Amino acid sequence: MRLVINQFLRLGFLFTFSLISIGFCSSTQAESADQFPVYPGIKANVDFWEQIYSQYHTQQGVVHDANDVTIVYGVIDLKPRSKKGSRRFNANLIRKTKAHFVRILEKIAKKQPLKTDEEKKVAALFGPDPDPLVLIEAMNNIRFQRGQRDRFINGVVRSGRYLEEIKSIFRKQNLPEDLAYLPHVESSFNYNAYSKFGAAGIWQFTYGTGKRFMLIDYTVDERRDPIIASHAAAKLLKQDFEKLGSWALAITAYNHGVNSMMRAKKEKGDYETIFNEYSGRRFKFASRNFYSEFLAARKVAKNSEQHFGVLNLDKPLSVKKVTMPGFIPAKKIAVHFKTDLKTIKFLNPALRKPVFNGQKHIPKGYQLKLPDNPDIAKLAAVIPVDIIEKKQKRSLFYYVQKGDVAGTIARRHGVSLQDLIWANNLNHRATIYVGQNLRIPTPEDSLALAAKHAQITSLEKTEPEAGAPATNGQLNYPSFKIGKDGEVKLLEDVNLSLITGDLTVKKSFEKDGYKYGIIGVDTGETLGHYAEWLGVTTQSIRRINGFRYGRMIEYNDQIIIPMDLVSKEQFEEKRYEYHKEFEEDFLNAFRIESIRIYEIKRGDNIWTLCLNEFELPFWLIRKYNPKLNFQRLMPFQKVIVPVVEKLEIQE
Repeated sequence: MRLVINQFLRLGFLFTFSLISIGFCSSTQAESADQFPVYPGIKANVDFWEQIYSQYHTQQGVVHDANDVTIVYGVIDLKPRSKKGSRRFNANLIRKTKAHFVRILEKIAKKQPLKTDEEKKVAALFGPDPDPLVLIEAMNNIRFQRGQRDRFINGVVRSGRYLEEIKSIFRKQNLPEDLAYLPHVESSFNYNAYSKFGAAGIWQFTYGTGKRFMLIDYTVDERRDPIIASHAAAKLLKQDFEKLGSWALAITAYNHGVNSMMRAKKEKGDYETIFNEYSGRRFKFASRNFYSEFLAARKVAKNSEQHFGVLNLDKPLSVKKVTMPGFIPAKKIAVHFKTDLKTIKFLNPALRKPVFNGQKHIPKGYQLKLPDNPDIAKLAAVIPVDIIEKKQKRSLFYYVQKGDVAGTIARRHGVSLQDLIWANNLNHRATIYVGQNLRIPTPEDSLALAAKHAQITSLEKTEPEAGAPATNGQLNYPSFKIGKDGEVKLLEDVNLSLITGDLTVKKSFEKDGYKYGIIGVDTGETLGHYAEWLGVTTQSIRRINGFRYGRMIEYNDQIIIPMDLVSKEQFEEKRYEYHKEFEEDFLNAFRIESIRIYEIKRGDNIWTLCLNEFELPFWLIRKYNPKLNFQRLMPFQKVIVPVVEKLEIQE
């Protein structure tokens, strides 16, 4: 077995730990008054993360014990993520390295003769005559941590644009300004950062938490605006601190959730006891180390010159805000203000992709950030009336049913088949399947779609076909084969650009003068979402359905919704955009590299599998398994699981 183990138990790693310890001891007095204390029980973890941020780059990784980070087995070199096949190579290398050390620990636990220097060094990590039970536990705790040095440097450079303004935001809220360093842990100050489960922006707000403080919809996502999101983060951290009473707990709650930390505090009391003893179901390595990561990131960032030399930080942005008097196409406003879409996109990260590809207008009332120059104020006073629209562009879609044909759908909606194909990334046969939601392009989309696909010669030369009728899903879709090397390959691509699932109102009716609809709950939806889209309260929806307070709705539940304030089409549009937003953001941040097969085991359910085994959202698994009944999974069933790779999204 070939292991690229780089300077096993590097003297540099251990020596730096000693230097850090000396540094901490020399500043004990200063930190005793610090609102972010380095508790004795977490000092080693803070040291560990300082090494990860400042010494090891992303093509290196540390193999260590998850519970005791001072136990470091080795450092391995990885292939750059930009190289083809690197994900698989790196994953295999990490797996083999972990297995290698498991065998060594097993040998030590069985008290077998240790022949190599490596085996003896591993044994020395556990002291003389180690307890076999301790070694068995260590076998299950081997963890790999990729280095972050180059990513951290980029984050420090980017932070120059925002750091001082963010500190000012926290000072105005009477909060410690050093909280402004937390985005180094969350996102490296990259406003395009996006997680598998939908956390976005430099502060990595989830959709649900973000909606408490910011506007998030298909047109605008304020989580991605570093300054707006920093105001929201200040409010959230302040609320959590008031509930928990310490910054160590409040910062941990930022990762673990305030209610969960309140339970931990009630059970264990103070932060250090929680760190050492708490064993909550979700209180794993990430949550346990989050405060330590913040302390390390804060120290490295504040002493960046010591670690990285002199860096040329990005300069703070100087912008002029102009309130949009109506709905305005991005291209037209760029022409009026004598700038370009690239500049507007850079200065306005809260505006989502549909605004820039022409599917949506910049919304009325939006404060557009523009380059700060003397002409902006003059141009802002004379925005031409003819570029202002009275309404936002609608998102039209059609739910594919059995027997539908793409050509018929196009004619029914007054669009060309070619535009329908381009708008939905259909193949040249215009193949569609039951359960897909086709985006219906508007007439003004035609030019943009044609320009986007001008290079696709196969479609230019061949007249698109009407396609075969959609079926009920009994086609081999998607079909796959397993190669001689064990690799799973799809025989037909899954159309990732299409939302699947019935997002329509299945039935409408009236009773006692009130209008109602019946819908099936789709993944990720809550009563709160329905209340927002319908303009009603969650309590009214609960009352109509006889739901007790606290009763959770589940996937495929049939519920009744009140529809007096919005039309069927308006509700369906909001619902479609909600799912479209999630899926587009994910696919902009991750690419599907390959697929694998998972065999269902007794006791499995799709939600725990998505969260723990697949670490992927359910909607993505559903796309690859359209014929599977997820509510009745049976042992030995096969599930196609996409293997995703995070894209290095630049600003």
